[in-house]
Amino acid sequence: MGPLRFVDETVIIKRLYEVVESEHDGSTEESRGVNDASVTPTGTGQYQALEQYTPPLTGDNPPLQTLYHDGRSSGLELLMENAFQHSDRDPGRELQTGSLVQEPRFSFNEREATLMRNYVENMALWADITDPHRHFEIEVPVRAMQDPVLRYAIFAFSSRHVERQRKGNEAEALQYHNHCLQLLIPTLSGTGGDLTDVVLATVAILRQHEEMEYDDNQFHLTGATRIINSVSSFGSSGGLGEAAAWLCLREDIHVSLISQKPLRTNLESFHHSDIFLRDDDFAWAARMVFLLAKVLKCAFNQVSSPNYTALQSIAQEVEDWYARKPSSFQPLRELPRGKDASCRFPEVWMLLPVHVVGTQYYHIAKIVLAFSCCPSPPLAYESFRNSRNIEKTIRYHLFMVLGLAKSNPKAENTLFTARHSLVAWGWVIRQKADQQAAEILLKEMWTRTGWDVAASIQSLREQWADEETDS
Repeated sequence: MGPLRFVDETVIIKRLYEVVESEHDGSTEESRGVNDASVTPTGTGQYQALEQYTPPLTGDNPPLQTLYHDGRSSGLELLMENAFQHSDRDPGRELQTGSLVQEPRFSFNEREATLMRNYVENMALWADITDPHRHFEIEVPVRAMQDPVLRYAIFAFSSRHVERQRKGNEAEALQYHNHCLQLLIPTLSGTGGDLTDVVLATVAILRQHEEMEYDDNQFHLTGATRIINSVSSFGSSGGLGEAAAWLCLREDIHVSLISQKPLRTNLESFHHSDIFLRDDDFAWAARMVFLLAKVLKCAFNQVSSPNYTALQSIAQEVEDWYARKPSSFQPLRELPRGKDASCRFPEVWMLLPVHVVGTQYYHIAKIVLAFSCCPSPPLAYESFRNSRNIEKTIRYHLFMVLGLAKSNPKAENTLFTARHSLVAWGWVIRQKADQQAAEILLKEMWTRTGWDVAASIQSLREQWADEETDS
């Protein structure tokens, strides 16, 4: 058996989402920055992928195809070659590549059926957490029956989840990911009119898959935010388009928390969403997601220092949300932290996953506001005392974020938010027992979701070791 070659696909994915502005618009994406991009009408920007796209493989085509005019092999071509070679050696995992451009298939082979069922039963709720219509659980699989680009995104994501316990067994997910990209290229190379709700949902799912990588290059996040910022109607369109836009916003929030950088998403896209008019629990949770996005947009402003007046105004909105939230957001059971290793975080049972998410995002907003709302006092002693009080506040809300994730196993995606919060603020955890409990929670997240947390744990250990050295 010959060696299996893997090729770095990051350059290919990055080029997939490069934006070339129309000739009549003199500005460029690089000159104004993604975060400052104005909302442009559909069709004003063109998504430049590879220089030439050759249709996917059929039974009459050779196994490899040239994707460049000059005849050189592209990175994507080499990736596909590796995937096919691996498939040839493992007939049980062979993908039906010959059917990529044929009529949509309404029956799956055994492996595909397993992956689709795993997605519907175990992963769709991650996307639908604030969606009462459960578009990713109900509509996305039905649309995937007829749309291969969406189908392969689901297969790639689900394969990564199914194989989460087996290190190095990622070739299958890579194959499906490559097939999905091959079908996305012509769509993203066309005009803005080609950017449908299915395309946005596909990129959002690919972003979920990308988040699980050891090295997160954020290329699909870049693609998702550019689509939303280019087709602003997605944020308030209703249906699958809006559901995908809210998922993309939460994905953007995750990166902003970790990087302490502003959001890339233009929040104006969501201003006409009906979540601001409805009074159901899902709308209340989504409003808290939006409020956290507003906090991050203001607190992590790279152009100027934080606007304390604006932050205080948003902080009042956050408190108003908490004071006026429906009674269904009250915990069913709440116990304080204990001394045993199993109860180092508060135990907070919520009624439904949507209540967990809304409450968790509230506590995260309080953390960011604690850092951002108070200018430094002029006196050194007051500054030191103020910083200690801020650290206590952050630690309290961080423990609530972790406790909510640990106490509500059905709300699995709250584990992701807990992980992001630990990466950002885990240094405030001083007690050894609390640090060990945090590690246990991260390892549980890896077991249940497939997210690689090794780098997160290593980073936290280094931060905690620095604290011990200083003491």
